[in-house]
Amino acid sequence: MSGFKLQRLGQMMEPEPGNPREIEDVLNPAAVRDPNGELYLFPRLVTRGNYSRIRKDTHYETQC
Repeated sequence: MSGFKLQRLGQMMEPEPGNPREIEDVLNPAAVRDPNGELYLFPRLVTRGNYSRIRKDTHYETQC
């Protein structure tokens, strides 16, 4: 047993309509907090041809 309890809260991110860098999907965001408590997300953006990029997101509203 790992000692962790997970609770699915819902979908965090989805592709932005019309954004060619997100045309296939937005996947697997990693998350980290800096020493000041700011949350950073690093989603994988998938464009045509299964070409992926990592983006750093810092400005969004959280429910958690």
